[in-house]
Amino acid sequence: MTIVLYHKTSIADARQVLKQGYADTEWDFGLRDAKTGEDVTVTGVWLANRPLADEEGPPGDALLEVTVDLPEEQLQSYELAGMLWNARLWVVPADALNLHSQTRMVRVDPRSSWGFNRVTDDDLPPELK
Repeated sequence: MTIVLYHKTSIADARQVLKQGYADTEWDFGLRDAKTGEDVTVTGVWLANRPLADEEGPPGDALLEVTVDLPEEQLQSYELAGMLWNARLWVVPADALNLHSQTRMVRVDPRSSWGFNRVTDDDLPPELK
């Protein structure tokens, strides 16, 4: 199954992703284990089925479009159902995402983009093209 998802991040992190791939991050969504009361965290790269507004997701001035090619059952196991009101959210391990996706930068907030060079496909390593 191929699905297009979105990841919003800083311009610097987006450039890093385009050059070297994704890296896992630990996410705390304010969830607690119902039995133990301990905080629940998930590790991976957050992705949504649509670009998220600033108040809906992590901050960032760059929007990445991620075309993921994983079996539906595997992708479904990373979904955090019900986390967003009108969007779907996944946290996918970076290793799986790096092996089974293609990423391109689709938007940069022009108010914050000065001082950064444009990244083209020629700047990417072969495994990310």
